[in-house]
Amino acid sequence: MPAKAHGYLAKVLAHDEEVLFTARQHALFLWGRIIGAVLLALVIIVAVLVLQTIFVSPLVSLGLLLALVVLPTIWWRVLSWRNHLYVVTTRRVMQLSGVFTKVVIDSLLEKVNDLKTDQSLLGRVFGYGDIEILTASEAGINQFRAIAHPLEFKRAILDAKERLERGGAHQG
Repeated sequence: MPAKAHGYLAKVLAHDEEVLFTARQHALFLWGRIIGAVLLALVIIVAVLVLQTIFVSPLVSLGLLLALVVLPTIWWRVLSWRNHLYVVTTRRVMQLSGVFTKVVIDSLLEKVNDLKTDQSLLGRVFGYGDIEILTASEAGINQFRAIAHPLEFKRAILDAKERLERGGAHQG
């Protein structure tokens, strides 16, 4: 999924650095975080409707407003998911996260020593998995959990690393 850099990603790219592939956590994990909030809202709505049949009071109707409190929780989870991005560029692999406070974890392609992919049976069926990037840096391991399209992401890293090494060999 090559993408044009926009927003915060465009700000953190170096001069002449291009985005080759972007991914997020698989949407199943977003839905997993949202479903609890939706179920809570439904339980509140059903409870209010049942209480309205027993007690005729306008105060019971205020309980429906309580269900609306769940909406900001859902919105925040979607916003957090959208702002957590995994990126392969012509120079590095990045993990960007955060809505207001941004965190960027970089692994330079030239420092990538090894890649580990872990996909469960469900991960293979639904198209998600974990990738660990082993580097020569002090941090050593950069972990991408439940990433969508992990094999394509890994292939993009390997292809970018090979292009960088070939380009570097011609310059020297």
